[in-house]
Amino acid sequence: MLLFNLYNVNLLSQTNSTNIKTIVIDPGHGGKDSGTLGTKRFKIYEKHVALAVSLKLGNYIAEEFPDVKIIYTRDTDVFLELNERTEIANKSNADLFISIHCDGFTNPKPSGASVFVMGMSKLKANMDVAMRENSAIYLEDNYQQKYDGFDPKSAESYIVFSLMQNTYLNQSLQIAEEVENEFSTRANRKSRGVKQAPFYVISRTNMPSILVECGFLTNPKEEEFLHSDLGQDYIASAIFRAFRSYKQNIEISAEAVNEKSLDVIDTLKKEVVALKTNKIKNDLNLLYKIQIGTFLRSMLNNNQFTDLNVEEEKINGTFKYFVDAGNSKIEADRLKINLRNLGFKGAFIVAFLDGKQISTKEALNLQSKLKENE
Repeated sequence: MLLFNLYNVNLLSQTNSTNIKTIVIDPGHGGKDSGTLGTKRFKIYEKHVALAVSLKLGNYIAEEFPDVKIIYTRDTDVFLELNERTEIANKSNADLFISIHCDGFTNPKPSGASVFVMGMSKLKANMDVAMRENSAIYLEDNYQQKYDGFDPKSAESYIVFSLMQNTYLNQSLQIAEEVENEFSTRANRKSRGVKQAPFYVISRTNMPSILVECGFLTNPKEEEFLHSDLGQDYIASAIFRAFRSYKQNIEISAEAVNEKSLDVIDTLKKEVVALKTNKIKNDLNLLYKIQIGTFLRSMLNNNQFTDLNVEEEKINGTFKYFVDAGNSKIEADRLKINLRNLGFKGAFIVAFLDGKQISTKEALNLQSKLKENE
């Protein structure tokens, strides 16, 4: 059974966003990984279309937003491992990750563009395309050791993706819907909609991420469009307009949330201090905590955690972050709500008995029995 590192995408705010300063554009495939091959008429490869569209997209963004840093995972025809692509994005602390691809099928009739976000919704329907894109792993040396047994063609391997919590799902869906709208209304592309699928390349990023399938190279008519300079312009400009709308909406939203957060932070600071100095007598040594984040690397000094007295715990290679909530379930519920209002939308309560995690239901039952015996 697959045992590669469980990765819960960090639980930082989906709404408390800052300005978009850095974007990573990822042209799919490359080098010895050609991706989907077109029809006999053109015999073009996915890697070439993906790179051409990506470079055009980057140019559009650079022209209108010169202050936005644009990073390409590749800007030539070279091979990159899937984990290298996500590492580039994570190490650069990017605010957005866009991976560009082309679709393919055994039947030449399917056509249209799709936009994917990381998720397990309607997994059966989207498994084929996820397996196809993830199969680039097979071209990597020692892939079994490197990905801890992950097999792109094994349905069992995808079980681990169901354990992931994608904190940036809302933002990812937001830009995905913008792209889909541009495809269908402005670029005159047949839209196959916004979908969720377990793509490895967007499952490991610490930021909003989407994967765009620009169209089917296995459809002769669509292949001709994707092969043309005009067609690539249409695709790139549609994604650019979606990015522009997303950037404007995110930054406007951030300004409003940050103003509201000032009052929430003051209240939250007082509550955290009160919980630490006024704990209820507890003969059970029972303690509630609010879990607000899980990361692959230490984030203890991150400014998002300032003034929250966050506790860090490393478990099985991941770093988890908790805020002490005392031993009152009522107070823990109140603190959880305030943390969510502050922007930690995935905050949830965990209970510990003598330092060992138990379910909140068990904790309540134990406290109830203690009261009965008083």
